[in-house]
Amino acid sequence: MSDERKLGPVIRQLGNALVKLRNKKAAAFGLTSVQMDVAAYLIKNQDKDEINQLDIQRYLALSNAAVTGIIQRMEEKGFISRRPSSRDGRYNCLKLTQKGMDLESVLISNSSEVEMILMQNMTIAEQDEFYRLLKIALNNILTS
Repeated sequence: MSDERKLGPVIRQLGNALVKLRNKKAAAFGLTSVQMDVAAYLIKNQDKDEINQLDIQRYLALSNAAVTGIIQRMEEKGFISRRPSSRDGRYNCLKLTQKGMDLESVLISNSSEVEMILMQNMTIAEQDEFYRLLKIALNNILTS
């Protein structure tokens, strides 16, 4: 691969640009993009009996300390609440408050808008191929 086609910088720039765009959209609600990811996870899994911090850590692939801070800030802002687990006293269950649940339509809209921006100059075939290649690349990294 020639020097002008180094993937690392382009992937890093794409990731940073996506986070910046998502943070800009989340800021309207006093949140960050990763806090919106937590809200999206809780909305998607609201039918589960209990969701705890470890579930969030696995989903986001972040450290315990990072997720603790994210959850604390979301709780302070009134988007989530914590209660002791009925199954294991070492854990707190996380639940969205009504304020958190009110984010559902915003999350759907923001996600669609960010995806449209990302894919705007690609044909449908290119979009499908891009998605396919991203899944392969992610799987390669996760299984290495």
